[in-house]
Amino acid sequence: MDTLKKAKKITVKFFLNRVLESVTNEKGRASYPLYIQVTYNRKNMQLKSKYAGYYYDLKEVKPGLMEFEERILRKMITYESGQTKEEYDLKGLKRKYDIYSESVHEAVETYLKPKLRLAILKTNHDLTTVLDFNSSHATVARLYEAAQRLFPDFTKNLEAKLHGELTTYEQFRKLYKEPFFTYTFPTVIDWVDGGYQEELTNNLKTVYKNQPETVKAVLSLIGHTVTKRLQQLEE
Repeated sequence: MDTLKKAKKITVKFFLNRVLESVTNEKGRASYPLYIQVTYNRKNMQLKSKYAGYYYDLKEVKPGLMEFEERILRKMITYESGQTKEEYDLKGLKRKYDIYSESVHEAVETYLKPKLRLAILKTNHDLTTVLDFNSSHATVARLYEAAQRLFPDFTKNLEAKLHGELTTYEQFRKLYKEPFFTYTFPTVIDWVDGGYQEELTNNLKTVYKNQPETVKAVLSLIGHTVTKRLQQLEE
């Protein structure tokens, strides 16, 4: 007879890694990267904060950042430990955290941008050389808009699947007209554990009333994108 596994204690602590080389801040003080020590079942692992920078003191860390990263780590460990009947450990935590902590928006960008880039290059137009695909400002939305302005009949010649995905992504983006100034954006683990799926479904049904196909399309795109990102953990 199966028995429920007893939940192990998860401890998350933040510290400045003074063992590593420092950088000098604007006040001339030596600053160090923010690191995280995770303890699970009395085993420790340290990893670098994904969203932080260098600090002279922990008090300089932006409000909400450490709580945000701790929440993600606790969620992913709780989720992963619940997916196996074997004894869970922290092996591969750093790589897993890099993916689980990624914003859903960034995951979709990572999925769509190479496909859009290829479609743009296939135009063989001279002006493709002016587009800097590697720029942090070159989002999918901006690249798509630029392509439509620069290349005649670009949208008309797009593959139907990519055109549909770009349209669906724009419908998803309309839910978030304001940028995220605090650490509240939905992440991959928020989708995986089901919490964000429910929240997004409710938001979609409110914004796109009587448009079940739109709701279905957005949920399908996000689900497919997250699955693609998680597949990298198996490589």
